[in-house]
Amino acid sequence: MEEQELKTNTSCKSSVMSKIECGEVCPRSRRFFQTRECFVWALWALSVVVGALAVAVTLFVFTHRQYALYEATHENFFTFIVEVLPFVWIVVFGLMVAVGVYNLRHTKRGYRYPLWQIFLSSMVLSLAGGAALQLFGLGYAADHMLGERMDMYDSQEKIEKRLWQNPREGRLAGAAREVLIPPATLVPFKDIEGMEWSVRVKDLSEPEVRLLLEEKPVRMLGIVSEDGSGEFLPCVVFPLRAPNEHSLEDLKQEREEFMHRMARIKEMATRDEMDANPCFKIPRLHMAP
Repeated sequence: MEEQELKTNTSCKSSVMSKIECGEVCPRSRRFFQTRECFVWALWALSVVVGALAVAVTLFVFTHRQYALYEATHENFFTFIVEVLPFVWIVVFGLMVAVGVYNLRHTKRGYRYPLWQIFLSSMVLSLAGGAALQLFGLGYAADHMLGERMDMYDSQEKIEKRLWQNPREGRLAGAAREVLIPPATLVPFKDIEGMEWSVRVKDLSEPEVRLLLEEKPVRMLGIVSEDGSGEFLPCVVFPLRAPNEHSLEDLKQEREEFMHRMARIKEMATRDEMDANPCFKIPRLHMAP
């Protein structure tokens, strides 16, 4: 038995020496392994930071979109959230957690920890970091910057404009070009695609008319005149602002005002004014609670 072990050790040593002599095994300095260890830790830290950024953007979307006027753009909240969720960032978060686990596993003492423990630590750090970044507004900043610099990236601002720039479905986004002078009821309006419209304001409330006449970006819900005159007949008007310009309290109040306006329009369904109000031609309004 001892002779067999001796032969095995001798054979192993001979094999190693043979590889060294043939140049298949090269000696490495201690500094090389220390540098490699630092590099692996740096990759792990980078994966956690990118994962935290992905979490920050996702939290930003969830936080602000809960007060969206989704009844005006979608059949239900589920189809709305599917369209606005930042799936790119969700995938990035998953990839970064996986990269973090892999890198931590390949550190000097990484093999000592269970895989689930490494996975959980990477995920918790990314989630905590993402919450902290979102607290300082970096979720929106990252989303906005990528939207500005990358045509292929769908930022929340691009999505919002796309949702509200659809005249065929009764949605229009843009700004008035001139102040309304009574008794005129038409306001020149340019949408975000550069098309010219005439907006009829007779069915709007006074606050909505004032908002429209500020000549700032707005989003409107209504219908396009069927006579081909280029008139848009709105029933509700709300500001179109960058997400960072809204506080959560503003968003909540805006949604409450929208639902109140929808309720009042629905009440008119029992009156003779029904045929005169363009909003009754939009089926989704009748779905609002």
